[in-house]
Order: sequence, then C-alpha cells, then structure tokens
Amino acid sequence: MRWLADERVETIKKALMKMGWFTEKMFLKTLEALQTKDIKLAKQVIEDDSVLDEMEIEMRKEIILTLGIHQFSGQNLRFLVGAIQIASIFERIGDNARRMAQLTMNLLKDQPIKSFPGVVKMGDLAALMLKDSLRILADLVVEGAFEVCEKDAEIDELYSEIYNELVEDSKNFKDNLERNLIFLELCQHVEEIADLTANIVETVLYVVTGQAYKCFKDQMKLFERSEGVLFETSD
Repeated sequence: MRWLADERVETIKKALMKMGWFTEKMFLKTLEALQTKDIKLAKQVIEDDSVLDEMEIEMRKEIILTLGIHQFSGQNLRFLVGAIQIASIFERIGDNARRMAQLTMNLLKDQPIKSFPGVVKMGDLAALMLKDSLRILADLVVEGAFEVCEKDAEIDELYSEIYNELVEDSKNFKDNLERNLIFLELCQHVEEIADLTANIVETVLYVVTGQAYKCFKDQMKLFERSEGVLFETSD
C-alpha cells in the first residue's frame, strides 16, 4: 500500500539525518581536538569512524530492501537513490575527519605546537557548510543551496592562501617543513570535506527538482547533459 511505502521513506530519511548529525558531530570533535590539542578527543574521532562505516552499510542494505519491496516513482524514488549516495558521502566525510584526527595526534605526540589559524578558519567554514547542507537535506528545499556553493569557493581561496603561506614559511624556516606538511594535509582534508558537502546539496537539488546541478566555483549551475554519452536517446 502507498502509505506503507511513504512511511518507509520517512523512516529512512530519519535514519539518514541521524547519520548526518553523527557525521557533523564527528567533524566538530576533530576541529576541537586540533584547537584544544586534545589527544583523547582525537582518539574518539578515530573510534567513531567505524560506527559511521556500519551506518553506511546498514543504510545501503535497507534502501535496497525497500526498493525491492515497494514500487516508487517521482521524488520518493529520487530520494531513495540519492540517500544511498548521501550516506556514502557522509562515510567519506568521516574518513577525512578520521585522517585529520590521526594527523592531529601525530602533531601533538612529538612536541607542543602553536595553533594554526588558517586550518581553524577553513574548518569552521566547512563545519558551517555541513550544518547548512544538513538543514537543506532535512527540509528537502532549494533555499540555501547556492550559498553553500559560495562557501565552497571561499574555502578553495583560503586553501590557496594557506598553501602559499606554508611554502614561504618552509623556505625561510627549514625546521618547520615537516610540521607545515602536516598542516597542509589537514587543509587538504578540510577542502575535501567542503567539496563533499557541496555534493550533498547537489544531490538534494536533484531529489527536489529532478534536474542535475553542479557546483562550479562559486555558483550552483544547472548541469546540461550531453545526449548519448553512455546511452542512445530513443525517439
């Protein structure tokens, strides 16, 4: 019956949001561990990653089972297919957060370090992006999606600035090279998280509108598909 199918979709949506909030909390813990130099908190992030992996597997299995039982069309079908993709994105964000936590531990175990404001600034902006994307997912709306893309472009600019700063510092202070490489890798993971967050919004836009959007620089643009790349169009 239709109401059973709708109820199943709502249950999956609630589970997906739970996974999203867990992912957000995990990333925030990573940033806090870096800022407060908390090795214990960094270890907790690493442990949390295995939980996120289990969530992703469970989500995929549940959606495939649901698709096999019920017949879906329209937005419900797009949502279920999109939910598999978004769950995978959450898992990849978790992987990046785990690697950041491991890098933080590597920084802290050797010697005390000064906080690096560039990483913190990038991280805070990426966390805001993730928060906004979760709201967009929860409400299944278009509003706010384009602003997420603008923040992604801002993070790309920050990364370029930080890269140049770290390269210059490494030239002038050779002893800082190893530390700066770790800082750079941390920034790379933050940039990847920002890109993945933009992918969440792209997926939500497809669910809501049925049209493909891609984040290009600071703009979310309708993706004009080239006909016949993989499949021939039928007349």
